[in-house]
Amino acid sequence: MILVTKTNKYYLIFFVFLFPLMLGADYYLIQHTVNEEVDEILKDEGGRIDFFIKEEGKLPSSNYLFNTTIVNKDFSAPNIYKDTLIYEAYKNKLIPYRTYKFTTVVDDQKMRISLKHIILEMNELIIWLFVTTTLITLLLVAGVFFINQEIYKWTWKPFFENLPKLTNYDVNKQNPVNLKVSNINELEEVNKLVVTLMNQVKKDFQKLKEFNENISHEIQTPLAIIRNKMVLLLESQKLNEKEFKWVQAVYQEANKLSKIGKSLTLISRIENQEFTRLDSVDIGVVVNNIIGNMEEIIKFKNLKLTVDFTPVKVKCDLVLANILFTNLIKNAIQHNHEGGYIKMLLDEEKFEIVNSGAASKIATEKLFNRFQRGNEGTESLGLGLAINQKICEMYGFHLVYNRYKSEHKLTLFFYNEISDEEKE
Repeated sequence: MILVTKTNKYYLIFFVFLFPLMLGADYYLIQHTVNEEVDEILKDEGGRIDFFIKEEGKLPSSNYLFNTTIVNKDFSAPNIYKDTLIYEAYKNKLIPYRTYKFTTVVDDQKMRISLKHIILEMNELIIWLFVTTTLITLLLVAGVFFINQEIYKWTWKPFFENLPKLTNYDVNKQNPVNLKVSNINELEEVNKLVVTLMNQVKKDFQKLKEFNENISHEIQTPLAIIRNKMVLLLESQKLNEKEFKWVQAVYQEANKLSKIGKSLTLISRIENQEFTRLDSVDIGVVVNNIIGNMEEIIKFKNLKLTVDFTPVKVKCDLVLANILFTNLIKNAIQHNHEGGYIKMLLDEEKFEIVNSGAASKIATEKLFNRFQRGNEGTESLGLGLAINQKICEMYGFHLVYNRYKSEHKLTLFFYNEISDEEKE
């Protein structure tokens, strides 16, 4: 939901709850004001009548006079205003009136006089004022809504111009991001903060990248020297059986350390999005090349290989595609038993590889974690599927593992298959 819609939604909710209260208060205030005005008229008329009686000694004529009642000398009652309904024959119905009762003395006779003022017109006035006020309020709300829309577009224009620049920001690119300058202090503060953060992120990224490159290179060189020296020791034939096993163990661990360094460096490079190429990769060709490279070990383990390929092209980096499918096929060979089988299926939707092998007790969701081995007895580093998972995340692929007893199945779903036009 965009900001202006959310803001207007809150305005609407506030208005829905507040509008009945506003109307009720408006109606009450108008009615109160009208009653005060009528009371003032009746009070003035009562004062005129009382003055006339004192001056002339008789009751004057009045359009507001309702009735008079002679009361005892001991009668005592306050002056009161009251709303009442009085039957009017010419209308043949009850008409709302406002009455005012007061006591005066005429010819030494105490008299209770009642004045009346019709409030029918006043009610109509109240309704008209009520309707008018309501319409003005609705127009005001509509005006605020449209003004708010325009203010929103004008105020947030620099922000929305900067948003695509920030969305497309690539820490690998050297070009600086030029954000639109705003004359609103808060937005300008955000711009400065974002630029500072981007610069810091870029510096940290470059430092991390250099560290990975340096550590990878500096470790691989001494490891290569160690392995060469170990090979020389193993070939020297001067070691006894116990020393031979020690040197052999060191050689194997050095090899493993070298592979771990390369694998972690590769994962870091994938996470840093250093592979930016988008090749049109023919998956069938890639897989057949990998099978050809591993033909000897497949024959050595006497594995029965079955393939069913449909030509498929997918957008991804060719180097990463080779790593991805090499890991999948190597995994199926490495975790297979002698005389087992491997089945591969490739179609436009997926690549599926099924292999026989020992039953694994590792939870399937943990197999894609780093250093998680499917079988503790193998020499696997437990990084192949972690690398595959990173490659899949990068290109929007989806890798699923299933097993049934001693049969293991890895399915790679393609979700960015290239169009028919690009295939041609």
